Amino acid sequence: MKETDFRTLVADISRLANTILPEDVAGHAQLEIDGINFTLMDGAAMEEGSLAYFCDFGPIPDNGDRADILQRLLECNLLMFGVGTPTFSVNFETGHAMLMGRAELAQIDAQKLVNAFIHYAVQARQWQQNHFLESTRRTRSKTQHRLFSAA
Repeated sequence: MKETDFRTLVADISRLANTILPEDVAGHAQLEIDGINFTLMDGAAMEEGSLAYFCDFGPIPDNGDRADILQRLLECNLLMFGVGTPTFSVNFETGHAMLMGRAELAQIDAQKLVNAFIHYAVQARQWQQNHFLESTRRTRSKTQHRLFSAA
């Protein structure tokens, strides 16, 4: 992807998402969409004609739930597994959970990316509230209740 093409795509995404256009777009850009930070990178160094994106879900708590939270992210990776689907990771520099993916430029446009990013922002806000553990806790609670009732 040529640098000017990347700049055009970032400008289109900024316009469609009503975000502030970054001043210096040279191979990567930081955008805030619906209160969530996204990083876009020209993927030419990795694979010509591609784009890499990262959605910052926020810090992973360093508490007693940390292992359960990380396991839940791995379970999400299994459920989302497929061609062209994003995956969860941990940014080793920040300790934040990241949803990251790649897109082939020939198969994507700014509107499709904005729609996906808005959806990811909703998911990020949900994760920030309960770290996707809500259903796990309900299941454990029911299981524990049955175990204690049987005793």
